Amino acid sequence: MGLLSSSKGSERTSLSASLGTAALNGAQISLTLLKEAMDGTNIPFVKGVAGVAVEAINMAKSIQSNREECDDLIKRATSILVVILGSFRGETEDAIPVHLKNGVERLTASFHEVLAELRIIEKRVGKWSVGGLARAILSNIDNGEKLKDCSAKLEWAMGEFQVTSKVDSCLKDLERHEGLKKGQEGVKEEVREGQVKTEVMEVNIKAGQGEIRDDLTEIRDVINEQRITKSSFTDNLPSTVMPAEPKIFGRQEYIEKAVTLLRSGVTARLVILGPGGMGKTSVALKIIYDGRVKQLYGEYRCWVPCEQATSILLFIELLAKSLHLPPSSSSDRFNEVIIFLENSQTVYLLLLDNFETPWDIEGQQSYVVDILTKLASIPTVSLLITMRGGQYPASDTIEWSTPRLPSLTQLDLEPAEQAFLRISPEAAGDPELKTLLQALDCMPLAITLMAKLSEVGESIPDLLSQWSTERTRLLDTPGGDRRNSIEVSIKLSLQSRAVKSNPDAIRLLSVLAMLPAGAALARLPDMCPSLPTWKTALRVLQGAALVYDSADKSRVQVLSPIQSYILLHHPLQQDLLDELRSAYYQLAPRDQSALGHPEFNDAWEELAKEEVNMEAVLINALHDVNANREAIG
Repeated sequence: MGLLSSSKGSERTSLSASLGTAALNGAQISLTLLKEAMDGTNIPFVKGVAGVAVEAINMAKSIQSNREECDDLIKRATSILVVILGSFRGETEDAIPVHLKNGVERLTASFHEVLAELRIIEKRVGKWSVGGLARAILSNIDNGEKLKDCSAKLEWAMGEFQVTSKVDSCLKDLERHEGLKKGQEGVKEEVREGQVKTEVMEVNIKAGQGEIRDDLTEIRDVINEQRITKSSFTDNLPSTVMPAEPKIFGRQEYIEKAVTLLRSGVTARLVILGPGGMGKTSVALKIIYDGRVKQLYGEYRCWVPCEQATSILLFIELLAKSLHLPPSSSSDRFNEVIIFLENSQTVYLLLLDNFETPWDIEGQQSYVVDILTKLASIPTVSLLITMRGGQYPASDTIEWSTPRLPSLTQLDLEPAEQAFLRISPEAAGDPELKTLLQALDCMPLAITLMAKLSEVGESIPDLLSQWSTERTRLLDTPGGDRRNSIEVSIKLSLQSRAVKSNPDAIRLLSVLAMLPAGAALARLPDMCPSLPTWKTALRVLQGAALVYDSADKSRVQVLSPIQSYILLHHPLQQDLLDELRSAYYQLAPRDQSALGHPEFNDAWEELAKEEVNMEAVLINALHDVNANREAIG
């Protein structure tokens, strides 16, 4: 074996050197990728050198001076690390010669020396402010020299290892030739002496990297061979400290139902569903902070912010962090979490907030189901999940607590007004405030964002006027996220896996957005005959909570902010627009609209339900120069 061996080793050469070249060319290889590669080897001394190398890299990153020398050291250490990891990929400890083990151990010792020097430099940098400018300048120069010495130390150590590896490769080739057996010892000596004299000078980090031509794809493929993809892992996990208790209005009955369920048995499994912007996180936190829940679970209430869990590994690491488990380089981190929870003497309440993020990871849902099912099966774990959409996750494998919590919907007018005035009390008594809140469909996020505009001086009449023209753009914060931008929140729902996989879902939503009073399910086939799969598309929209049913389940409606966003960003295509107009032009046949006709009362009752929609469709047609004027008349 060895870095430069002729067969199997040549494959490692391609892998290792490609990574090193990327590093020396300035494309820093993430420590995430390196840690994942470390998990792919079970060789102790390889893990040892990798561990101390990563520690040295992190230390160099933290030093606030001499960035050029630090960056050079980081690149060099990273290059060495990927070469080592690539060289021993697929090997077992027993198959590695003693002299190669010794070479790695010498390299490890060099890394330890470098790490010790970096710690001294870091402490020295921290004392600059005390010593004044002159001392800082001198210290900076001295640190630069020491950092260069560290880089040179690593380069020399790596040169030694590569020579040893190449010698090992040559010896293996020689062993294949029976005719050279007698002179083998002499050849070995000659090779060793010749190589030591020439290769230490010629084979350095840059030359070693220069021989490598492949890119990062191969090492990523190795990682992806594992059962769970780790490629999105990051060292910078978000905080899992429980957010402060929120102030909310109009959800007392809902919260009471949830608290009752949490107290009804040893453990519970609850899901809070609903559209984006309905305040699911706020309601969940209010439940977590309820005095009865605090008394039951105490300090074992854990918040897991899943919004940034864009990979399975990140989700698992967030779980571990919320449980205060120590950092670990284990390749089976989830097993550590499960063992910890199963051995717990107390019951944990895990709040998996914004669970739609891991749930929608492309191609990974079966793994997420496995993880969630395992968590739900542990007798010391209660689950409280918030998730945008209208469908419970893993219903076929998890027995969710009953009666199930209903999906969160918009607020009633009174609590909506209370929520607005809490942010902008100056708007109290404005006669148009209720009109504004109704225009927003009493959606909590829209209310919060609109109230903040009022708080900085915008009058209620002005806001109402701006909403009529700007719609969701009025509530869009540049660079904002789902918590402070209504457009970002809606866009997240539209980007869910189910919606993206069904193009007709957006087309049907564009039809529904044209109808402020909602669509009668019985009339939908006539409204969009070119969408024969409208029932499937509708189920997708319901599952994503982009539409909601009327109380009697006869109509389906779209919240005003979502309606406005769709009209602005996904206008109805011409073929569907023509079909919708035609359906409303023909809604009132002349013979049934005559007074005294047997079906007169039924016809006018149906027309009354569609009056708002007819007005919206007709106004749209009147503003369209391409509309059929004869049909309108």
